[in-house]
Amino acid sequence: MSRFARLLFWTLFLAPHAFFAQNDSTLLLEPEALQQQHIRSRNVALQNAKAMSATRSLEDLNQLPFSVWTVTAEDILRYGFVTLGDVLRAAPGIRVSQPGNAIEGETFLMRGLAGNQYVKVLINDVPVKPTGAWGMPIGAQLPIRQAERIEVVYGPMAAIYGDEACAGVINIILKETERPVFTQADLSFGNNGYNSLDLTFGGKLGKDKNVFRFSFYGSSTVRDRTDLYGDYQQTHEITSYKPLDFKSIDYVFNPNYRPDSEDRFKPKLSPIPHESRLFGANFKWRGLYFNYHRMLRFDHMALGRNPFSVSWANPSNRLAERVETFSLGFNRARKRRTTHNTFSAIRYRIDNTSNTTYLYDQLSLAHYKIQRPYVIGDSLKYALLDTVFQRYASNERYAVAGSLDLRFESRSHYTLSPRLSLDAGGQVNSSFGVGLTTHHKVPIDARLYDDNYKPIEMEPYAPVSFSASDFRPSLFAQMQWRGQRFYMLAGGSLNLSAEYGLVPAPRAALLYHIDSSWTIYSNAGVGFRFPSAYAEANSFRFYETRENEFKIINGRLKDTETTHSFEAGVRFIRRTYSVSGAFFYQKAYNLMRPGYLTEISTEPSSEEWSYGFENTPGLAMTNWGIQMLYSTKKGYQRPKKTLNLKFNNASVHSWIEFYAQYTRGKEWFGSAFPSTNEVRNQPRWTTQMRMFLSFGSKAELMLSSNRQTSVLSKAVTYKDLWQRETILEHYPTFRSWDMMLRFYLNEHFLVYFQMQNMFDAELTGLDATGTIEDLIRPVQQGRLMRLGMNYNMN
Repeated sequence: MSRFARLLFWTLFLAPHAFFAQNDSTLLLEPEALQQQHIRSRNVALQNAKAMSATRSLEDLNQLPFSVWTVTAEDILRYGFVTLGDVLRAAPGIRVSQPGNAIEGETFLMRGLAGNQYVKVLINDVPVKPTGAWGMPIGAQLPIRQAERIEVVYGPMAAIYGDEACAGVINIILKETERPVFTQADLSFGNNGYNSLDLTFGGKLGKDKNVFRFSFYGSSTVRDRTDLYGDYQQTHEITSYKPLDFKSIDYVFNPNYRPDSEDRFKPKLSPIPHESRLFGANFKWRGLYFNYHRMLRFDHMALGRNPFSVSWANPSNRLAERVETFSLGFNRARKRRTTHNTFSAIRYRIDNTSNTTYLYDQLSLAHYKIQRPYVIGDSLKYALLDTVFQRYASNERYAVAGSLDLRFESRSHYTLSPRLSLDAGGQVNSSFGVGLTTHHKVPIDARLYDDNYKPIEMEPYAPVSFSASDFRPSLFAQMQWRGQRFYMLAGGSLNLSAEYGLVPAPRAALLYHIDSSWTIYSNAGVGFRFPSAYAEANSFRFYETRENEFKIINGRLKDTETTHSFEAGVRFIRRTYSVSGAFFYQKAYNLMRPGYLTEISTEPSSEEWSYGFENTPGLAMTNWGIQMLYSTKKGYQRPKKTLNLKFNNASVHSWIEFYAQYTRGKEWFGSAFPSTNEVRNQPRWTTQMRMFLSFGSKAELMLSSNRQTSVLSKAVTYKDLWQRETILEHYPTFRSWDMMLRFYLNEHFLVYFQMQNMFDAELTGLDATGTIEDLIRPVQQGRLMRLGMNYNMN
């Protein structure tokens, strides 16, 4: 405590005694106005950060035996985050692709697993990924600017969150203001036709226990074109993609091929636009709360895919997606028990105008590969190509998807003693609808409640509907014991599927405080994922291949994907800095892989083939590594006062964050493919640095760097099978630099300038599909610049 603070404390403590002991007013001190320089601002950053996603109870991060990374509302504004992908680029050890692909939007990799598919994304602790989608759609449609904090938990969390929490959990916690009125507005413009508008209005009414909190918010983000960096001569040159026995002339005469005006062997590349929309409302009265989001996203269907499979020429080829989420809940706190009851729904729909212009995608090539051995001579070969084209690719092909997910959860927190607590509860999940499918000749409307939904003569196949007959209940419980030095946690969940059986997901963790600075911890857990509606709808049986009657029927997946994880770590925390390190080991079984084509033995007069998603038998992946973090405390809090434009005597404050991750691993793909001594798309070394400088109370500068070493492409798994001539097995090492400069005009208003990839480095993203459709190198955007202004009144 400073000298002034001690003086102020004793003055306030002794003043009443002096006042009541003496009636003589001459003994009273003359009151003085407290000046700004006498007040030390409360620094939120120096307080213990909290998170709830690791245990579903609000806990100090330093008291948790898990690796948890959080970003606050001030950090989101300070670093200029707009999408969840922006946030995850700053998280330790996570690899992000911006853009990723049309179906998932921006994609990310978390400890070797595809995050959109194997990480559970929540808003206010409620899941928001629809069943009908392949992975969690990520764009600027998520409420990032409205978040009070975003929590990223590493490792399986199926013990408390159930299905899909295989690699971790991301929880977006929305703001709750204590002010009668709260407003926030952000407007920005940038290169490539970028513009973004974000608005929030909220407040609170009433007092004591009858307080009603509310907020309304929305955003619109538009980018006219995507400045993809890369050597287009290699990545988009169509002659680089010649699978099987194809020749250059085979695709030039494809009716959907659009050549460049100067060279017929170079495809035409149109601008690649992006749009995101958000509207949300949040209400809370006493223990009752309601939340609604309407999220729209529009991405080009060619993203991440090569021009041999999908045409880049038509800018109207896009996926138009809508996700609506509702949640209604009630919390009740008693002396030793707190209960939480939540009903939520997710409604998902692909607009039936969503379309793609195909050339020879993987489904077309699967048909061609099956039929080609029975075709002799070039004339019959071209007749087969025409048959395949007419069935799968002629003109534009339309997408369809629609699902409704219903979920009810009830859980309770019991305080059994001052050190012992119990969390227990259960949930029921039900789903209706149609998983995302493409290649349809005409637009189709998805029906949510029809078990026998099969449109008549819908070429090349009918959408597959699913219903709530396979509803999935689960029960979970965990016990926590907190001592002066020890923290222990043990629990798990039982998850039942009528089709896939009973899946247990246990978890245990231990933490020990050596002293006030040193802490060691360890944890182990299990994650799982039931086969998704998207995977089931895109797994087929080809049969009667020797006859001219070619049909497709849906094939169902039978195995549950499972991950096992162990982690051990140490933390060292001082008043001004902290250091931590963790060793992790993770293995995965029965992972689903796309694009598999397998012959199935049947009667001699007929052949049957399976194509699409298959569970890899046995161990599919093992991944281990070390994650290290160093950060100095954020010792600066901007004074709340109107600023003049002089920098005289301005003090400079700074802090730094440094993350490093070293990873090794191996993957197996069954007997048909050789194993790899690396985890595909996972860099061996990832190093990240963020440095922050504040110049008095007027200006702030942030610099960040991200370096990732060479990674193995997913293309290695089909190099021999598909005989693609040009394969880039390893994507090169890269480093990117970002910059954010903010200037405060007053306590409510600031302007900023942001630059991503400021040196226009050659960046590499994640493989879009893991199949022959992917680009040789998934190129990323070049330099992005934004100029904006922000108004914040709270």
